[in-house]
Amino acid sequence: MSGAKACPLAAAMMLALFSPACHRSKPQPPPAPPPPLVNPAPPPARNPEEARPVPPEIPPQTLGVQPPPLEPLQVPPPPRRRPRPSAPAAETPPAPPPPPLPQLEQILTQQQQKAYNDEIDRNIARARQTLAALAGHRLNEEQRTYLERIRAFLAQAEEARKSDLFRARNLAERASLLADDLLRSVQ
Repeated sequence: MSGAKACPLAAAMMLALFSPACHRSKPQPPPAPPPPLVNPAPPPARNPEEARPVPPEIPPQTLGVQPPPLEPLQVPPPPRRRPRPSAPAAETPPAPPPPPLPQLEQILTQQQQKAYNDEIDRNIARARQTLAALAGHRLNEEQRTYLERIRAFLAQAEEARKSDLFRARNLAERASLLADDLLRSVQ
């Protein structure tokens, strides 16, 4: 057939195939939706080696490909440090020390300051009185350690009283309590 005759003939056949008058059939129900695709869960593996499939090893000679020769890894040398030129000490003045950090202090009224000072005085006096009472006793190693701690707390309380009444009060109270404990352990 020639190309000019084939086109009308093909068009006529298409029209006959798809024409509704030629094909009368019962209405078909819509097709059921396909079931959802679910990947089946792999069986539980007993160890990690069994969990992954291992591809077969094929030597490169079989494929006709030769692997490139391995070359040693070239690591660049570490950069060299340049020595700093030393300047004469007279030319560079020393750096000034950093300013001290501001200390947070508790702001106390006059009555609170008096109450703190009275409490510090009472605790220091009681601790010193207890130390005086222990002066003639023989103390074991642990008791001597307590005695040194009490003396350290008293010294720290006196020093802290100049700038931090709250800390001084705590230290004096510790000294007093330790002194009471030490006196009970000796008797």
